[in-house]
Amino acid sequence: MPLRDRIDEHRGRLSPADRSVVDVLLSHPTEAAFLPAEQVAERAGVHVAAATRLAKKLGYTGYPQLRSALQSELLDGVDAAARVRRRLDRSPDDDLVSALVDDETAALRGVPRAVAQEDLDAVAARVLAARRVLVYARGNATVLSALLARRLRRFGLPAVDLPGSDRDLAEELVSLHRDDLVVALAFRRPPRTLGPLLATAHEVGTPVVLVTDVLGDDHGGVTTTVLAAPRGNGREFQSLTVPMAVVNALVLTIARAAAGRTTTALERLEELLERFDT
Repeated sequence: MPLRDRIDEHRGRLSPADRSVVDVLLSHPTEAAFLPAEQVAERAGVHVAAATRLAKKLGYTGYPQLRSALQSELLDGVDAAARVRRRLDRSPDDDLVSALVDDETAALRGVPRAVAQEDLDAVAARVLAARRVLVYARGNATVLSALLARRLRRFGLPAVDLPGSDRDLAEELVSLHRDDLVVALAFRRPPRTLGPLLATAHEVGTPVVLVTDVLGDDHGGVTTTVLAAPRGNGREFQSLTVPMAVVNALVLTIARAAAGRTTTALERLEELLERFDT
C-alpha cells in the first residue's frame, strides 16, 4: 500500500507529533526519502522517537522500512523515457541550459544536508587504512568509479576499478581480504551484480561504502557506510552532478586527512610523467 494511502487509513489515530512528521514527508518527498529519522524529526520539531512511532503506526517495522518504501515509490512506474519527457515538459522553451543549471544547482545545495563532513571524514579514514580500495559501478556510474580509482592511484593509494564482466569480477574477488575496502556506486535501481558483491564482502568481513541516491537500507547484512544524496526530482531526468560532487568531496577530504602522503605521491607522479613524456 502506498505511503499516502497508509497515512489516510490511519489519519484518525495520528497525534500532533505524527502529523508534523507526515507534513515533512509529504511536503518534500524526494528529499525526505534520503533523510534519516533524526533529520526528519528535527525538521518536524519533534523527538526522533516520534518518527519511529509513526512508522510503526503505519504498519512498518521501523523508520528505515518507511523510508525505503518512500524511496521505492519514487522509482516505481517511471522508465527512462518517461523521466526525460517529464523533464522536457517542464522546460517548454528553448533554454534548456538555464533550466538544467537551475535544477542541478538546487540539487547540489541539498548535498550538505544529506552527506555530512563527518561522514566523509570517517570514509576517508577507512580509505587510508585499507590494504586496497576496490571501486565498483555499472552503467553510467562507471564514469565516477573510473574517476575515483584514478584519483586514489594518483595519491599513491592501491585502488582497483572492478571489471565489468561477471567472470572478471569473480576472479578479482578471489583475493578479497577483510582489510580491503569496497566502494560501490549505484543509483536508482541496484545493478544485478551488486547483491553478490555485497554478499561476498559480508562473508569475508570487508567493509563497504555505498555512494547512492535512492537505494534502500537493506544491504544484505554487510557492514556498510551509506553516502546518499538526492539527485533532484526522482521522477525526472537526472545527471551525475550530485554524486560527482560527493566523490570529489571525498577525494579532497582524503587529501586533507593525509596531506603529506598525498602531496608526496603527486610530486612523484609529476616526476614520472616527465620521464615517460620524454
